[in-house]
Amino acid sequence: MTGGMFADQAVTLDLDFPAAKDEFLLLTHGNRLDGMSQDAYAEGLAGQIRVGPLGSVPGISKLVKVSLLDPVRRDDSVLVPMRWEATGPVGRLFPVLDANLMLGQDDQGRGVLRLSGVYRPPLGGLGEELDQIVLRRVASATVRSLLRRIAALLADQASEPAG
Repeated sequence: MTGGMFADQAVTLDLDFPAAKDEFLLLTHGNRLDGMSQDAYAEGLAGQIRVGPLGSVPGISKLVKVSLLDPVRRDDSVLVPMRWEATGPVGRLFPVLDANLMLGQDDQGRGVLRLSGVYRPPLGGLGEELDQIVLRRVASATVRSLLRRIAALLADQASEPAG
């Protein structure tokens, strides 16, 4: 087994960068990003893995811990370091994702949301079962799911009149 599976995906927002940046920073306060991240991790796993004797582990999203560090703000970007990991007795069976969630801009000045990170395979038990192909699918499904959720939320927030 190698040290992990690199995942890197980006989505261009239908928002200009300053508006996207404001909405993104709002999102990083409170726990909305945590909840979305948990759902995305669970969706990524559930869609790709039927875990041996455990079946499809109902309620896995309750077992996901998301750690977010404070946003690092620059003029042209915002970076949020994050880690997803499963907790509880089955936690060690699942991959861990360490990633940077970054909002930048394209050459038209629109916001671009990018998530890049490394999925590390589980230590025990399922290491062999969770082969590179499955791990790659989980990583890309999870990352895609999270980017989609955040992009949709940012667009929704931006279209609401400021109250």
